[in-house]
Amino acid sequence: GSRSNKVGPSGKAHVWFMDDFRAIARRYDGMKDRGLEIYLAKQHSVLLTFESTVVRERVILLISQHISAMKSLPLPCFTDRSFVESALELWQAGELDNFEYLLCLNSAAGRSFHDLSRYPVFPWVLSSYGESNDDDLSDKLPTMLDFTDPTIFRDLSKPVGALNDERSEDFLNRYKSMIQHQKSHASQHNQDAPFMYGTHYSAPGYVLFYLLRVMPDHMLLLQNGKFDVPDRLFHSIDATYKSVLSNPADVKELTPEFFDPDSDFLINSMGLGLGNLQTGQRVNDVLLPPWANKSAKRFLRQNRAALESDYCTKHLPKWIDLIFGIASRGPGAKDARNLFHPMSYIGPEDLEAIRSPEDRACAELQATEFGIVPDQLFCKKHPGKNENIGSWGDADALLALDHLRESYGVGDKTSFSAPAMMKGQQGMTSSGFSVDELGSMVGTNPFD
Repeated sequence: GSRSNKVGPSGKAHVWFMDDFRAIARRYDGMKDRGLEIYLAKQHSVLLTFESTVVRERVILLISQHISAMKSLPLPCFTDRSFVESALELWQAGELDNFEYLLCLNSAAGRSFHDLSRYPVFPWVLSSYGESNDDDLSDKLPTMLDFTDPTIFRDLSKPVGALNDERSEDFLNRYKSMIQHQKSHASQHNQDAPFMYGTHYSAPGYVLFYLLRVMPDHMLLLQNGKFDVPDRLFHSIDATYKSVLSNPADVKELTPEFFDPDSDFLINSMGLGLGNLQTGQRVNDVLLPPWANKSAKRFLRQNRAALESDYCTKHLPKWIDLIFGIASRGPGAKDARNLFHPMSYIGPEDLEAIRSPEDRACAELQATEFGIVPDQLFCKKHPGKNENIGSWGDADALLALDHLRESYGVGDKTSFSAPAMMKGQQGMTSSGFSVDELGSMVGTNPFD
């Protein structure tokens, strides 16, 4: 048929016409690999879950066969390795900017705007966000950003937890003490493996911390019907960045909204009663750096410009290594001081190996609530913008077999590759949609 039905919680059927299907992506349902995100023509998507991985793969097969027969083109899958290859090639060719490329990598690594436990993750880019609300200091703070000055940028080769050298040493010392404790107690459980950070750079609570003003109902559910204490709410860019540099329990990165000038998450447009700080100051719109000129849109435009700057473009591959590549787990993560709680790395197979239903439920709850490391995409250092990937042999040699979900594997699991971008047809993919549409699709946010 030309359409598919789903009965929602209200008992009403939702209809999506296959003519509108533009792409798909394998997704998780909690820690189970049985979800499917379908991207539609009007630049929005739906997330479906199935009884099992096998059922999900059968649905993908049926959809792909139908689309191929109808359009004589394969249906792109954002979690297939050829999609990552194409995205890398387009980024190096300058047809995808840094923002769009990071959206592609997030989507390929299992992150989705539909899933707060696997929300897309973006980096802190700048090194200072001092505010101008203090009249005595406002004249001393910069009102313009000089993107040719490397000192204004965050060190993208280090995880947030290692940006402050003193705090990083504290994390390292704790890690060493855990190793000694493990040796003396001879623990063999993976859950007891030593780690550097007990919190994560992306988790549902952190996403809602940032998006409080546009998703208050979600935050109220998380907080049992009440907003958090005002001093712990997202009220200031500068205060939040200082926290991630100094607070031993705070190593969170950013979300894509921080680089989208059309987003209004910094403005309290709903007039939410968020209380007063201990200083007596009312929590309302988020306080901004002086170079934003008290304009949320200007802040977002400047932050996006910083992300797209030559400096950031040059150093972004190091951050990609930390989140999606060789420094995201295992020995590489240890060497980069990027090692998180072992539950952050748990996957569907690990979950199934836990025999006790109670322990399994506890492990899944901990992972989904406290942060999950994205699927690993690259098994070698990510190449620079102008680096010839031919030196690796080919792009395929860069990509990892993801042992958590085997989205990039071969064998008996059905795999439908995203088509490679057609060479000689600038700005278009072989499925017929433009590069601009590609960026819009992977950036689909159902909460907008």
